[in-house]
Amino acid sequence: MKFINTKPSKFKYRPRIPRYKNKITGRNIVVYTTQAISKKQLKQGIINPSKTGIYLKTLVPTSQIKQVRLVPRLNHYVIEVIYEATEKQYELEKTRVASIDIGLNNLATLTFNQAGIKPFLINGRPLKSINQYYNKVKSFLQSQLQENQSSKRLKKLCNK
Repeated sequence: MKFINTKPSKFKYRPRIPRYKNKITGRNIVVYTTQAISKKQLKQGIINPSKTGIYLKTLVPTSQIKQVRLVPRLNHYVIEVIYEATEKQYELEKTRVASIDIGLNNLATLTFNQAGIKPFLINGRPLKSINQYYNKVKSFLQSQLQENQSSKRLKKLCNK
């Protein structure tokens, strides 16, 4: 403030206190390259981005790790480890065929044209039950509100 009073021509307007970013939308992705990852820990198979208390054990060869990213989500952060992997080539057997049928009670049914391989079902009823409960709670919470409004509990329910 003293500097402004002595040389006001250096400033276009009076400085203000900083405006803070939004808690959710004002967060950015942090990228740690290989130079910012602890080499000592990396030799032991542990990923440790510098200036953090984050320690991740890894099975990936340390020479293949390219970067580590901290990605903000709604109410948590996701740590992404980017590494270089060799692409495997597979030979296709064109005589073998698998068929998938998507349904509701049976979420997926898989069958094969080879003898000896049993077809299997994935039960969809537990998923239907979870969806039904979600719809029930959501409709109850919406009935408590006025039209086209939201609440903290409704947002928490949708973020799960």
